[in-house]
Amino acid sequence: MSEDVRHILLIDDDADMHEAVEMMLAPDGYRVTCCRTGSAGMEAMLRDPPDLVLLDIMLTHPSEGVQVACQMRQDDRLKDIPIIFMSAMGEESEETYAKEVCPVALEAHMFLEKPLDAATVREAVRWVLEQDGGHN
Repeated sequence: MSEDVRHILLIDDDADMHEAVEMMLAPDGYRVTCCRTGSAGMEAMLRDPPDLVLLDIMLTHPSEGVQVACQMRQDDRLKDIPIIFMSAMGEESEETYAKEVCPVALEAHMFLEKPLDAATVREAVRWVLEQDGGHN
């Protein structure tokens, strides 16, 4: 595999979302890894740090995604990995919620509201990776 292949980690409890995001990003040459829980996502990040994390805010319990982002921002090995939050609740509701759970978790690069469309996801991923400048 080429060294310039960017690695995207999707953390979402919906298996259909895994399939959809892989179908959206694979044609652009991204390597997509999918996890269904926050703990599995954290393990995957530590084992093989991604270039970007797509993170559903509500996983197996309502604050799990925010807690993952919080753990990432407090871990020197993961704190610089960009995050794109995803949620069906809407950005304003999620931002208020995240502030209560862990304000540092709000250091995400972007927020995408579900349902996702392929063009928006591809553009968001491309933009965030360009802004990040390839930290890994």
